[in-house]
Amino acid sequence: MENYNIYDEIGRGTHSFVYKARRKQSIEYVAVKSTAKSRMDKILNEVPFLHKLDSPYVLKFFDWYESSNHIWLILEYCMGGDLLNLITQDKQLPEAVVKSFGRELVAGLQYLHANSILYCDLKPANILIDEFGSLKLADFGLARRIPGIKSAPTQPLALGSPHYMAPELFQQTAVHSFASEFWALM
Repeated sequence: MENYNIYDEIGRGTHSFVYKARRKQSIEYVAVKSTAKSRMDKILNEVPFLHKLDSPYVLKFFDWYESSNHIWLILEYCMGGDLLNLITQDKQLPEAVVKSFGRELVAGLQYLHANSILYCDLKPANILIDEFGSLKLADFGLARRIPGIKSAPTQPLALGSPHYMAPELFQQTAVHSFASEFWALM
């Protein structure tokens, strides 16, 4: 972390904090996500997805560091914050903006699905807005590869955020699908 100047906290989740930072001896701003090492399972799930993906609709991953108590992810900085805050502040977005956001979200999900990835937690708090007003999917902690014939979960899988989950995901035999991903857009 010695390569970065850490500034203000710009966000927080249940188990993490996000800070605005700048790479030393440059003007490149990044977001630094700090998560307790006790949440290593979530990080080990999230990092491979972010590292592999290259899309204008997915938050860019640059690097990670480990300290005695935390894992630090170096991510793309999105100065527009998250979609939840925008909706909370504005209450109602112009129709043209909603259409544009809808197209970007569908394109982002299609990109993930084409790469055999189910996002599994689509909600406004996990959608960031960059300096151009474009959306970026963030927080891949619940994402997973689309199961193959030989793969089966070794532990119960988290299903996402209840307010944005498709009705079928509330059943005991629930399985995420392309359709359940798009339900969250409604």
